[in-house]
Amino acid sequence: MSDQRLTIIPSVPVWWEQGTLVFDRKFYDGILMYVKAWPGAITCLCKRSSGASPAYDVVRKHPHELAFELQWVDPSLGVQIAQLQGAAVVMASADAFDQLHVSTLCRQLGIPCVYVIEYIPETRYQIVAIEARNVLNRLSGNLFVWRTERRRKKAFAAAAGLQCNGVAAFHHYEQCKNSLLYFDTRTRRASLISERDLSSRLSHVSAGLPLRLAFSGRLIGMKGADHLVRVAGGLRDRGIDFHLTIYGAGDMELQMRQDVQRLQLNAHVSMPGSVDFDTRLMPEIKSSVDLYLMLHRQSDPSCTYLETLACGIPIVGYDNKAFTGILDRAAVGERVAMDDIDGVVSAVERLHADRTLLAHQSRIAADFSRTHSFEDTFSARVAHLRRVMAASPC
Repeated sequence: MSDQRLTIIPSVPVWWEQGTLVFDRKFYDGILMYVKAWPGAITCLCKRSSGASPAYDVVRKHPHELAFELQWVDPSLGVQIAQLQGAAVVMASADAFDQLHVSTLCRQLGIPCVYVIEYIPETRYQIVAIEARNVLNRLSGNLFVWRTERRRKKAFAAAAGLQCNGVAAFHHYEQCKNSLLYFDTRTRRASLISERDLSSRLSHVSAGLPLRLAFSGRLIGMKGADHLVRVAGGLRDRGIDFHLTIYGAGDMELQMRQDVQRLQLNAHVSMPGSVDFDTRLMPEIKSSVDLYLMLHRQSDPSCTYLETLACGIPIVGYDNKAFTGILDRAAVGERVAMDDIDGVVSAVERLHADRTLLAHQSRIAADFSRTHSFEDTFSARVAHLRRVMAASPC
């Protein structure tokens, strides 16, 4: 283990298109952080996607341009023990059910394995409930979740450490040894909202001008996208002066656009679709959004939470465990009971009326994000890996 090689097994795939590797930008930027901070070489064991690559937020590289080694994982075989040999520590995804054997392989080789986890069983059951087409699908899905969770606990027992993305996972798996809590984000220190820009935006808030709301993410049921237009209708009906911008695309997009037309909400709602994160989304919400709506029905720790707070924007959201966990640490918004659309409308109405509170929550949001930047998060995760590696008797 003299070269202190770190082997990373991500849950996201890599695309191979006309001799070019296509990476999810968030994953690629994270790997570069490890390359920069880790004292040894980096190997990534990746699956090759058979589908088309996304239109946004990707990085295209030729193989010779990589600062790390990439090995393909055969999807029919999964990660093999030979691919782990030579590593000083292995970091695997516990959310990927086909990686739950990795800690056992590592133990056979005398290599510490650190898993990364973000979903808790409750979230997985919530997804099944939303996506199952009938009772049989729901029963089958729930049985798969239950069986996989038993395998996951055995995998954690064989692992040397655990990195938990979000409070929900950290609390649920608190019995696991060498656990680390972190908050996922793509926002670098240089991109955090400045005091000058925050003060400029809050001048709009304090002037009592129309409230500028936003949502960004996949337009699917798990993200509560189907409730956004209904919230907008409720706000309009209460006479609240506002505008809601809905960024993103997904299965519900067409129906949402039709609902905007049907409810005659064109003056209050705009849907620009998916936009580039760095060049458009972040600049626009920093300067032109006062309050975010995050009506997520599941408790996964979406990076949108931290990225929204990094812009100094408070959140009105459903009381899933991910959002509640953040609110327990900082008063950065308002929680509402799950699926309570009238409650969301009322929460927005209160903040519309109490601009002092809205500005106060905005500043708390900005302060919270300053200790959870992209660089800070990866620094903590690398330090955790090094501690686990140093403590391992292997």
